Amino acid sequence: MIIRKRQLLLATLIIALAAAVFVNWYYTRPDVESAGAETSEATTVPTAVEGANLGDARYVISGDATLEDAPAQAKANEYFAGAKLRRQTAHDEAAEALNDVIKDGAASDSVVKQAEEMLEELANSISLESDIENLISAKVGCENLVILNRGNAEIIVENGSLDDVAIVKIKEIAVKQTGYPVENISITEMEY
Repeated sequence: MIIRKRQLLLATLIIALAAAVFVNWYYTRPDVESAGAETSEATTVPTAVEGANLGDARYVISGDATLEDAPAQAKANEYFAGAKLRRQTAHDEAAEALNDVIKDGAASDSVVKQAEEMLEELANSISLESDIENLISAKVGCENLVILNRGNAEIIVENGSLDDVAIVKIKEIAVKQTGYPVENISITEMEY
């Protein structure tokens, strides 16, 4: 009798395992929609990219975006990446020029001191821009670019991200981080 119970238990486990394998196969078959799955216009089929490497980044459309928004979003991402690169290049060139003045043996002490102060101011500005961008991304959730120039803050945000609450949050972040008065902070929504 003990042998029959073990055989019955073993047969039941084998049937359950076979059923689980079948269900898994049924719902993960390639080129076939699973039962009860709804199709939508925003569904895309993954495609292999020639020359792609495992771990390479690729653009993914978020759940609330549509395929029609993808070109505009790609254009915005391209703009922000290019603008940040141009800003970084300008910062690097300014820092290099100031370092050249500091290292120049023929420069007077007052000129060297002024260049050191300007270099320190540039480093603080770079750090503030980065901090403000990160805070805006965290609190408002949008792509942005911050440019600090002579007591003014220019903030560019992606299209569709500004409302009354977002404007207040962005200005609050900028005022708190920079100490600039509110009238010296301008927010521009990118048009595309």
